[in-house]
Amino acid sequence: MKVILVAAELKRKRPGAAGAASLDELWRLAETAGLEPVQKISVRLQAWNPATLIGSGKVEEFKALVKETGAGAVIFDEELGSAQQRNLERALGVTVADRPRLIIEIFALRARTREGKLQARLAGFSYALSRVAGKGGGMDQQHGMIGGRGSGEKQIEYERRTLRVKISELEQEIEGIKRERHTQRARRDSVPMPQVSIVGYTNAGKSTLLNYLTGNRHGIYADDKLFATLDPTTKRVRLPAGGWALFTDTVGFIQKLPHDLIAAFRATLEEIRYSDLILHVHDLSSPEAKLQHEAVKTTLEELEVKGIPVINVFNKADAVKDPSVSAWAPERLRPVLVSALTGAGVDGLLAASERVLARRWKEYELTVPAGSKGLIKEIYSACLVQEAAYGPEGVTLKFKATPENHSRLKKKAASNQ
Repeated sequence: MKVILVAAELKRKRPGAAGAASLDELWRLAETAGLEPVQKISVRLQAWNPATLIGSGKVEEFKALVKETGAGAVIFDEELGSAQQRNLERALGVTVADRPRLIIEIFALRARTREGKLQARLAGFSYALSRVAGKGGGMDQQHGMIGGRGSGEKQIEYERRTLRVKISELEQEIEGIKRERHTQRARRDSVPMPQVSIVGYTNAGKSTLLNYLTGNRHGIYADDKLFATLDPTTKRVRLPAGGWALFTDTVGFIQKLPHDLIAAFRATLEEIRYSDLILHVHDLSSPEAKLQHEAVKTTLEELEVKGIPVINVFNKADAVKDPSVSAWAPERLRPVLVSALTGAGVDGLLAASERVLARRWKEYELTVPAGSKGLIKEIYSACLVQEAAYGPEGVTLKFKATPENHSRLKKKAASNQ
């Protein structure tokens, strides 16, 4: 389907690169959704029109443009109110959507796992609930049942109630998955490895990076598309000094990410809050790297991710001639330059990750009494064992672990003496 893309801003606001970048991004989003953008238009207004956002004059211009291009839809970069959307559809004679709806539909198309599909459906229903509004006289009809008393409820009330029931059912299913994840996390915490979350703007190369870190053994899907992967993937990665860490590739962020989506995917995204380290992956070749950095920061703040060390990874170094001058990578961020495609700089990234993890995963020594084979096996499973020395008192193990895990194992060793 051919679509026209529209971005609107107030004249009193100074025009900047952010608006143009957002409209370019909307073009890519439309392509990702399988649509065919034919034209993008920026509109500057004296004030927002409560009925149509853009005013009657602009509506007439767009009506002529729709006829000229044969477009079947108009998509706005701004969030539209339900009345504005309805009025625009009536005036233009084609489907009218906004950026949040487009992103939600892409999530619904891309989701692969049961949880991802449930979350995308929840976001869609939440979006629809906020936009249930009268559609002429039809929404004033009474909805009654045979054998019921009174005139029943209005159609609009019936639709709202139906959506709320669907939302409640989906929330219960997602809550069940969330409880399963808590159980899995508790199991991981009892036999832990360092947890590293890979976050970043969509299409920054997070999946490609995880593929390289795992030696491309798992064939993690990666593509040059927005939201190529939605469902989080966790894999073990070997650290330079020995031992392993769990690296999780998370869903990509984007400017103006709909609140309904953040709410729906919160159960997945809040896994980031339990990380020992965050790798914030940037696209070094993107002229919008600064805007993308701020968008990711804003989303992390909304998720209340605090106090976790962050390494700023600037990916796609192979795509720029001079990484030191051709992209936004300020020294205050202490950027680590890599190419997930060629592997350049990845060894340095792993070394930097290990140094950060070492602040929490410290070195300990523990003597396990002879005959405590179960405890020795647990230490090997739970910790990064570096050395084992056998003596008359038992086995002395040197290993890396979290303070909490060391305390737990130390108590077990004392009880076995």
